[in-house]
Amino acid sequence: MNTEKLTQQTAGKSSDIMLAATPEFLQNAESLDTATVSAVDLVVEYWSPENAGDKRRCFFYGFRNETVMSPDNGNEIDLLTAVFVRRENGNNVFFKNSSRRLTGVLESLNIAQGTPLEITYLGKKRNKTNAFTSDTWSIRPLIIK
Repeated sequence: MNTEKLTQQTAGKSSDIMLAATPEFLQNAESLDTATVSAVDLVVEYWSPENAGDKRRCFFYGFRNETVMSPDNGNEIDLLTAVFVRRENGNNVFFKNSSRRLTGVLESLNIAQGTPLEITYLGKKRNKTNAFTSDTWSIRPLIIK
């Protein structure tokens, strides 16, 4: 990007200000009026199923690490998050979930990007090693004919 020099007079003193020239993409700003909107929304919804039996049919998109605040101590922690894409009203909609049991299965089985899945939330189950509960899931591959 090129810059332009502008001399400004303030209180009898002159100073040079470097201004960014118009970026190349703004030279075609009028094309926004006629551009076609993509079927993909870039906002990724966090899926928090509420009831056992809630399910989604989707394609596995991949993993990403997300930095979140720990509810235990307020420190930042990295969470492995699974990202999926599904169809909704003719559009591709991304959603994600960071459940350790869900991401653990997908990661351990090395599920490939683009694998069609039906993910069903089975509810919460008490952990054997502590007093907490964890989400449980059914993850089934779909056979597309």
